Amino acid sequence: MACTILAAVFIISGLAKFLDISGTVDYFLEFSFVGPFLALWLTSFLVSLELTLGIALILKQNPTEPLLICSGVMLFFTVYQIVMLLFPSTFIKTCPCFGGSVPISGADFLPLARNVLLLLLAVFCYFYYKRRPAGSPNCDLPNK
Repeated sequence: MACTILAAVFIISGLAKFLDISGTVDYFLEFSFVGPFLALWLTSFLVSLELTLGIALILKQNPTEPLLICSGVMLFFTVYQIVMLLFPSTFIKTCPCFGGSVPISGADFLPLARNVLLLLLAVFCYFYYKRRPAGSPNCDLPNK
């Protein structure tokens, strides 16, 4: 069940960025060191990464590899949220994770709390699957 929740978060986030692709590209363009090509590449990479992780978490029988990557991605996003909150003058808008960005002045601790919770869930799931034998059935599937 936990892997399904993580998968849904990644798929929804990836689809939100894809549906507002120009907004996501614009978000990356607001960084002074990012040009149009890099902004488009970062957007494409992030959307692809999130959708691929979401699908892999659903399809893999023993998703230790996607969960390890998921944990790393969530750690990166969590640190990014902390930096955004600690240094608001460095950023103009929040990340368009689940739709449009908001001005950094309107940022609150809810995205950080969500990321910490998802990071803990990903780490817990990783260690859960890591200690299971390779041929054991997926915990989301009923045992026969």
